[in-house]
Amino acid sequence: MMIRQPTRWTACAALFCAAAMAQAQDYPNKPIHLVVPYPPGGGTDVVARAVAQRLQSGLGQPVVVENKPGASEIIGTGSVARAAPDGYTIGLVTSTYSINWVLDGGLPYRPAQFSAVAPLVGVPMLALVPAGSPHADLAALIAASKRSPGRMNYASLGPNSLQAMSSEWLKHLSGADLTAVAYKGAAPALVALSTGEVDFAFAGLGASRALLDAGKLRPLAVSTRKAFSAMPALGAVAADVPGFDIQIWYGVVAPAGVPKAILQKLNTALSDLAGDAQMQRQFTDLGNVPMAMGLDEFSAFLAQDAQLWRDIITAAGIKPQ
Repeated sequence: MMIRQPTRWTACAALFCAAAMAQAQDYPNKPIHLVVPYPPGGGTDVVARAVAQRLQSGLGQPVVVENKPGASEIIGTGSVARAAPDGYTIGLVTSTYSINWVLDGGLPYRPAQFSAVAPLVGVPMLALVPAGSPHADLAALIAASKRSPGRMNYASLGPNSLQAMSSEWLKHLSGADLTAVAYKGAAPALVALSTGEVDFAFAGLGASRALLDAGKLRPLAVSTRKAFSAMPALGAVAADVPGFDIQIWYGVVAPAGVPKAILQKLNTALSDLAGDAQMQRQFTDLGNVPMAMGLDEFSAFLAQDAQLWRDIITAAGIKPQ
């Protein structure tokens, strides 16, 4: 019987696999950089810093948060796509990651340049107005906007942002007349809302809590049909706008080409956070819902989320800007 000798390519593949396994076993042996595509101080940044602190304890290496805001996550996320595929640069992304694939055919990166790592949290959004707003509820705000076309506005973080997409979906379903005003992050947008510079905004509790606690903002409704545990008495947007039901998410991606064993280490460490009692309290105090998925499950989730936003964007007639 003839015994096949290993070919040069088989030998190279074996060496590559052995090197990747050795790299994964040694990982991490230096600081990990977590890119956050928003400015410091917003809800996304608050989650990122909480995650970085606990991830550092779990992995035994510093996790450095790098804020790279701008262009509806494109600047920060693009820097992750260009990073070395060694697991030492990862990126926090949100539902905007999915929206960008649908709306912007000219992105400076492609889906194939990323690997899914893990989800972090789901984020119900609050429909907010200034504390002194004359509108007692969401129905009253919508009605007022229809009576005064072109005079009322909402806070956006850019045309592809979650705040803009959710507000445009609200407009489509309700007929509200609201004009977008763009800000560079959730923190400046909510300060503008608190002063009456804009009339309305969607935001997570983590980003808005300080202004809510200070009595400068007032919640009208929550974006999900499911009751919001942090504010159980708060009604759903869907009560006044049938069909509206949006929960955004935060998660982590890495550059394509990171060895799967390293991705698995990161996924396990991040998934463990969802089951950590202290982390759960920290997340829920911010109004977030802990999430955990395996690598393949999260990859499938990202594809499904892109389809969800594709359906919303198509139905609302939202155009790229």
